[in-house]
Amino acid sequence: MIRKRTSGFPIVHLLAILTVIASVVFTPSSAAEKKGAEKKSTEVKFSHKRGFYDHGIDLTLSTAEAGAEIRFTTDGSVPTPASGTPYSQPIQIQRTTILRAASFKAGLKPSDVKTHTLIFPADVIRQSGDGLPPVGFPYSWGENKVDYGMDQRVADDPKYREEIIPGLKSIPTFSLVMELDDLFHKDKGIYANAQWHGRDAEKPASLELIHADGKQGFQENCGIRIRGGFSRMPNNAKHGFRVFFRKQYGEGRLKYPLFGEGGAESVDGFDLRTSQNYSWSMGGDPKAVFLRDELNRDTQLAMGQPGVRGDACHLYINGQYWGLYNTCERPEASFAASYFGGKKEDYDTLKARAGAANRRGGGGDGRSSEMPFATDGNTAAWKRLYEAVKSGVSSDASYQRLLGNNPDGTRNPQFDVLLNPVNLIDYMLVILYGGNLDSPIAKFGGGGFPNNWFGSRNRKSGEGFRFFIWDAEHTLLDVNEDATGPYTCGDQYPESNPQWIWQRCLDNAEFRMLLADRIHRHFFNGGVLTPKAAEARFLKRIKEIEKAVICESARWGDAEGGFGGGWRGGEMPANGKRPPRTRDVEWRGEVNRIVNEYFPKRSEVVLAQLWNMGVHPDLAPAKFSRPGGSSLADSKLTMEAPEGTIYFTSDGSDPRLLGGKISPTALPYRESVPLRKSAVIKARVLKDGDWSPLTEVAFTTP
Repeated sequence: MIRKRTSGFPIVHLLAILTVIASVVFTPSSAAEKKGAEKKSTEVKFSHKRGFYDHGIDLTLSTAEAGAEIRFTTDGSVPTPASGTPYSQPIQIQRTTILRAASFKAGLKPSDVKTHTLIFPADVIRQSGDGLPPVGFPYSWGENKVDYGMDQRVADDPKYREEIIPGLKSIPTFSLVMELDDLFHKDKGIYANAQWHGRDAEKPASLELIHADGKQGFQENCGIRIRGGFSRMPNNAKHGFRVFFRKQYGEGRLKYPLFGEGGAESVDGFDLRTSQNYSWSMGGDPKAVFLRDELNRDTQLAMGQPGVRGDACHLYINGQYWGLYNTCERPEASFAASYFGGKKEDYDTLKARAGAANRRGGGGDGRSSEMPFATDGNTAAWKRLYEAVKSGVSSDASYQRLLGNNPDGTRNPQFDVLLNPVNLIDYMLVILYGGNLDSPIAKFGGGGFPNNWFGSRNRKSGEGFRFFIWDAEHTLLDVNEDATGPYTCGDQYPESNPQWIWQRCLDNAEFRMLLADRIHRHFFNGGVLTPKAAEARFLKRIKEIEKAVICESARWGDAEGGFGGGWRGGEMPANGKRPPRTRDVEWRGEVNRIVNEYFPKRSEVVLAQLWNMGVHPDLAPAKFSRPGGSSLADSKLTMEAPEGTIYFTSDGSDPRLLGGKISPTALPYRESVPLRKSAVIKARVLKDGDWSPLTEVAFTTP
């Protein structure tokens, strides 16, 4: 018997379809409800702003989220639904306090954690007067004998007690708040294991910028690492930090003009740097002035070159005063893109590997062991530059090829631009003037290895490598220091560096002429490297920190361990407690030495060194009767030179052509030049085929 086929849908299939429909319609994980589950609870509001306070306050916390619970901590930890103190009434605050708060409600994600630091200066100057750790801080880490205290011998000294609190308010303040174990735990703390490098050695934190005058600062969550090279040694108690803004912590960039007028409007990271060599915290060196780095970077900027910006600041770690620091840009790809344009992915940024002297080829920061290495991009262009220079650049064709030019100096778009010679020369003049012993070649023991240099180049813009002053602590020391070399460091590619490139380029006549021009610009007529100009930059920085130095003296003036100038007076006192280094003794003593002995003589010393190298021409340049600037329409300019013929132009071009010929636009000077319109006047002296350095001024007429 043949069974008839049934029409209609099998019941099992029908039930399956109904189940799917029901799951879509009735399951609570629908798209709308899922979106609601991802909603955050409303953030906590504080009744008082972060900042400085002279009197106790009752601080209230609130949230607009009905039914939400607020929890807060005061130890740097992040509050969670199961940790922290439930908020129920105003919090009485009488001393320096860090508060982290968040709101929590069932069905919602926790709110963002808000962090506020409330600083009571009268409390700060009494912190850990016995040197013992505050609650939560360890007694020791690594090989350190830790003294957390503000030295009461400084705080109560009649010379400083009226200035120490104003000193805490005299410069911007940063407050770093984070889990203390992430800093000091022997197994996972980055401060206790300062030699750790790379992303694995980065910990989450909150960073606040606080201005005592009420100026707007910021609070952002960020990543924190230890920075530095030699200073990472275990017995150093005061380290610097690198700050990273990443979306995993909060905002991907800090949108705040941290580096002032002319600085980048936003950054994705920066350094909180502290003096290490010639500091009080590393053995009490009496040569500490705390701004050698800043002065050298200021000098490069004053030359009109791009450079690294930074300013002095105080730092607190979880409310504990940590001393005098300074902000510092890092001249990597993001920095270059901010100032020169393009995308950071377009840049090759190179540096010498930290600690190259101690681990040739070691890759302890998580990157490859290549030396030099690229923090961004690759080393291909740098290798091409090195190989070209190694082959020799004495001919115009070989030198102009580095600049992307034909032998006659005209641009050839088929050639890479590998070098910015003006930048390289100005960079090296800063190195030579400061007598830098540790950049870009570590000159200890005759100059053994490259160190502390950064170079950057945009692969797509047709620009050559630029170099940036970096780590200039070993400067302003011996007024007769000669850093001119020549050095063999760089003869092999792994030791390549900007100073070696500069040495090789000195073989070229056009490069030497350009060097002579830059020497004349910076060492004469009120230039950047004249005594008065150098002293003025230095004293401006000195004025900024002279009160803040008292605070550093109280915090670190009696530090033990590390290395440095030894105990004041030679022997340790009988009571075993060394006297603190102070502002009015050691600091002012070193400041006065630099002002009275270094600056007045250093320019002439360096000029003599350059003369001995044969790069400072014998032929005196032309002198003008007046400096540039605004000029009346009927004014005149006169020129003079002790020998030779003066040739000048008024269209901004050089009177000298490539190779040494006279430009067709140049005129021999015979009588005063009328200034009928705005113009750039350039002049050189010519005698027996030799040219003087360039003299130039710009005039504007109404």
